[in-house]
Amino acid sequence: MYKTKVELACDLAEAFMFESGINVQWVTDKNGNMSYSESCQRDFNSYYGLVMSYLDDVKVPFSELEGEQCES
Repeated sequence: MYKTKVELACDLAEAFMFESGINVQWVTDKNGNMSYSESCQRDFNSYYGLVMSYLDDVKVPFSELEGEQCES
């Protein structure tokens, strides 16, 4: 369960990146921290912006979505 809209948007943006066929490249800094390459970060930011825009347009407070569960 997502606690914030930001967490949901981050996961969806990342999923869209992988599903779109983008060659996701990671870089590791001297401390061993991994992050997206510069171009991948730009792609992620674009998807994140789209997702956040959509979630804002939904006009449903995120707190109301937290309790929603999909039934199978």
